[in-house]
Amino acid sequence: MKFLGSLYPALFASPQPARTSSGPGQIGALRDQRRWRQILMWLAAGALLGGCVGSPVRAPVPSNAIAVLVSDRSSAFTGVEREIKKRYPHRVETYNLDGRDSLSADVREKIGSPELPVVVAIGLPAARAAQNLAGKKVIFCQVFNYENGNLVTPSMKGVAATPPVRELFRIWKTLSPKLRKVGVISGVNLGDLVDQARAAAAENRIDLVHVEVRTDRETLYAFKRLAPKIQGLWLVPDNRVLSLDVIRDMMAYGMREGKQMAVFSHQLLDLGGLVSAESSYGDIAEQVLARVKQAQEYAGVPGEPVVPLSKADIRINKVMAERLNLPIAPGLRGMVANVR
Repeated sequence: MKFLGSLYPALFASPQPARTSSGPGQIGALRDQRRWRQILMWLAAGALLGGCVGSPVRAPVPSNAIAVLVSDRSSAFTGVEREIKKRYPHRVETYNLDGRDSLSADVREKIGSPELPVVVAIGLPAARAAQNLAGKKVIFCQVFNYENGNLVTPSMKGVAATPPVRELFRIWKTLSPKLRKVGVISGVNLGDLVDQARAAAAENRIDLVHVEVRTDRETLYAFKRLAPKIQGLWLVPDNRVLSLDVIRDMMAYGMREGKQMAVFSHQLLDLGGLVSAESSYGDIAEQVLARVKQAQEYAGVPGEPVVPLSKADIRINKVMAERLNLPIAPGLRGMVANVR
């Protein structure tokens, strides 16, 4: 009690002996004083100890729940959403926008909850809708022309929509050792992807010629002008300057002219593509969730604007390889696709 006494000396002072004779009334009074001093001592001790050992104030535990915005019900988007749900161990709230690039009032209110600090946007409409969410960290994916939409900010970053171009050019060069010049036609503002492709081509002693266009018809016209100068064309999935009809026309023209076509979908091998490269939903989901974890641990979304995917699913059209007199090396035979 010495410590408590030093804090409250008036409460714990020892009673002074009486200097006069003590009668029964005085003795009772002294006993009452002692009793009150004991009561006050325990009250003071209880108050002090209560302040010392009370429950500590805990910082609020951040929520691990995430919201997922899906642009529409196409497999390119729902496939990624399904893999995210399969891999993420915490709560996932999904909202399908059905092609809209804005949020309804009720969805905006739900996503605005502090319990959903991180939002995943799958596809361009979803990414555009997520741009207007205040106080959220956003990870976008399956967005090809993100530079054109000004999507990257300190709190909004993405995952690449195309498989690693380095692997594509390595396989293509292995299949066609004499390949020296390749063209690529795209819309504007694809600087990052084109820079990656140019570096990958250079590693394999290939010169990459890039042409920018603004419409699908310009794409076909540019290909016909470019064809005499190149041995092959790398066809990228830029829907701003491609349509199904133009893709068919380009593939038919490339076959007639004996051009090697590297395409972005295995289905295009049936139209005359030589080699195709696709990403996997699982790989996209893994890269998205890696960025989600970073966003949960740091301020904003750290790292580069768009992180690359780690895998490329590459297939080879044996029929076209034979037509172009390109023998398939033993190391590539496992990539041969079944083409109708």
